[in-house]
Amino acid sequence: MLLNLQVRDFALIDAISVDFAVGLTVLTGETGAGKSILVDAIALLLGDKGHAEDIRHGAEQAEISAEYGLSPEHPARQWLREQEIADEDICLLRRIIQRNGRSRAFINGRSVTNGQLKEFGETLVELLGQHAHQSLLQPERQLFLLDRFAGVETALSAVADRYRQWRQAAQRCAALQEQQGKQHEQEDWQRFLLTELEAADLQADEWENLRGEEQRLGAVEKLRENILAALARLDGEDTAAGRALAEAQRHVSAARAHDPRLADCDELLNSALIQTEEAITSLRAYATNLEADPERLESIAQRLQLLQDLQRKHHCDIAGLLTKLVTLRQELLASEDLDAMRSAAEHELAQARAAYVGDCAILSNARQQQQDALAQAVVAQIQQLGMPHAAIELRLDSHPEAEKQWHDTGWDQVEIWITANPGHPAQPLAKVASGGELSRIGLALQVILAAPERIDTLIFDEVDVGIGGAVAERVGRLLRRLGARQQVLCVTHLAQVAAQGHQHLRVEKQVMNGQTLSAVRTLNRTERQQEIARMLGGIEISDAVTQAAAALLASTEL
Repeated sequence: MLLNLQVRDFALIDAISVDFAVGLTVLTGETGAGKSILVDAIALLLGDKGHAEDIRHGAEQAEISAEYGLSPEHPARQWLREQEIADEDICLLRRIIQRNGRSRAFINGRSVTNGQLKEFGETLVELLGQHAHQSLLQPERQLFLLDRFAGVETALSAVADRYRQWRQAAQRCAALQEQQGKQHEQEDWQRFLLTELEAADLQADEWENLRGEEQRLGAVEKLRENILAALARLDGEDTAAGRALAEAQRHVSAARAHDPRLADCDELLNSALIQTEEAITSLRAYATNLEADPERLESIAQRLQLLQDLQRKHHCDIAGLLTKLVTLRQELLASEDLDAMRSAAEHELAQARAAYVGDCAILSNARQQQQDALAQAVVAQIQQLGMPHAAIELRLDSHPEAEKQWHDTGWDQVEIWITANPGHPAQPLAKVASGGELSRIGLALQVILAAPERIDTLIFDEVDVGIGGAVAERVGRLLRRLGARQQVLCVTHLAQVAAQGHQHLRVEKQVMNGQTLSAVRTLNRTERQQEIARMLGGIEISDAVTQAAAALLASTEL
């Protein structure tokens, strides 16, 4: 429970420290005194967004801190252990809002993010603002209330997980389908390119080899002229270099017999003679086979033109064309892999869908079993709050076949229908309920659904708006009874509600050093009677009003 709240330089507050008791604590004060400032401060401490304008004029930062008592089994302690934050009986929360817009938050001295603070705060306090009852008009809120009453947290969590898995599987299938569609559009073109390259029967060194052969065939006459001239010099009748070399080698060999030092020269000439004879033989063979081949030259030209066209088309050389060939084959194989991937994804989607449907059916059945019980429980409460003839229905609309209406909360939609007067048919709550009726229904739901084991501090900020008289007194008694189970803080403008408080805090404005400030003080028995009389009578308080205030207070002590 909330034990102490300290606020400094926030809104109209200079510095206050408020101790809170168990039971029902009521906060009252003149209109504009700043009753809701304390609620706003607590909301900031629990993770609401802070603004520079929240800081008191003339100050550089606002600071809010609180002590919160945690029972050994409090769920907040598990959160602290998961976050590796000190887990103690007294939890210290602190929030600083700076003029430059920056904000800092601390739990038990450990710096935390605003998101962590908000998450932790949800385990400590449930805060219902002045217009909280308006949320009853939202179908999502009505479904949430039914789920909370039915106690289907485990089933709801399972459905949320199944929904996430189903959506992920559906998105994967859609992505693969889109990818496959795009690939199919390109597949015919890819197959055409692959067929064209495969038909070309590309070879790695083909371009260089063909260019060389083309060059030779285009110069046959020049080659023959030069080869024949070379043969004439080597083996001709007039200038037979081969015979002259053989004669020279014979003389050197004869001289070697007289001087062994000529051995090297003899061997060199002998080698030169052998190589010359081999060259003559090769040149004669080359000259014999050297013929013009116009058809082959034309074929080479056509082949080179084909290769050049392919290189220009794909903006790469022969090596690039060979790489392109491999890439196209891989891409077409990948298309087959994509078919398999899509088939597997569709199977996964079917499984995820079946799992979601199964868990949704369980959740929907649990809701159906509890919808009438919740309606009857609400009726029992609001009949005590000035709506004796009210009748309420919770209409559950399920959509097991309409995937567009599936959510992480299942396929059900809930709508509260009400009739406040006998003889009138029930209609949707949003169409017929007045502000006061919404307040009473909202309060009844809080009484029914408030769970001390989950949240042990409830804060109501003028949720009693739109009611008065005897109904207001019943509301006060209901809040007091709720305070017997949980700590309840209620900002109220109704004397009948204020009189039911176990603790009474008054918020009042003071002018100090030319500044208007809000202050909070705890009222004693006499001061409570005076405050309640003010709330009943206004500016002039008569003896009758004072006696009425005393009677209200006395009624709570019976």
